[in-house]
Amino acid sequence: MLNFFKSPKFMAILIGIAACILLVLYSYFVADTVQTRITDAHLTKVDGRFMIATEYRPFVNYDAWYRFKFDSGTIQNEAVRLKGRTVKIKKYGWRIPFFSEYENVVKIEEVK
Repeated sequence: MLNFFKSPKFMAILIGIAACILLVLYSYFVADTVQTRITDAHLTKVDGRFMIATEYRPFVNYDAWYRFKFDSGTIQNEAVRLKGRTVKIKKYGWRIPFFSEYENVVKIEEVK
C-alpha cells in the first residue's frame, strides 16, 4: 500500500488536483477590468452590500478583509458620482445567478 502513494500515477493525480484547485482560486481572486457605463448606483445598502448596475452586468461593492479592501463607501460614492458615464471597473469574483453571487468591485475610474 505504501508503494501506491509513491507511484508516479498517484503523484500525477495529486499534481492535477492541486493545479485544478489553484486555477479555480486564481480565477476567483485575481482582478480583471471591464469597460462599461454605470446605469444605477445608490448610497444605500441591499442586504448589507452596495449594488452597482451597469450595461455589462450588476456588481456588488463590499469590504473584503482578505483583500485588505476597506473602502467600499468611497468606491460607492464614486459610482454614484459617475452614474451615466463610461467607466473602467476593476473587479474580481464570479457571477453565479443561481446563488445570487456577484463580482465585487475593487476600483472605478472614469474613461475620458
